[in-house]
Amino acid sequence: MPNAIEQITRRWLTYQQAEIYSGIGQRTIQSHVKAGYIRSSNACAPGSTRGRRLIDRESLDAFIEAGVNAPPTQLAMNARRAEPARV
Repeated sequence: MPNAIEQITRRWLTYQQAEIYSGIGQRTIQSHVKAGYIRSSNACAPGSTRGRRLIDRESLDAFIEAGVNAPPTQLAMNARRAEPARV
């Protein structure tokens, strides 16, 4: 019987599916979506503002791949940490 990760083959994932797929917590994924590092879409009815936020699995994979063998200070998400403190 395949495990949960092997069963996720869709292009667009819910936050819960993205967490299971990647091993990254939902709040961390949310913060990277807000910062623009991971693509997402708000699937909702026309004229509605509420819907379901879906995560682009290919974008999530690219985000993870960008960090492979890269020092933390070279990652875009850590750029502000690498800047010298302003006085």
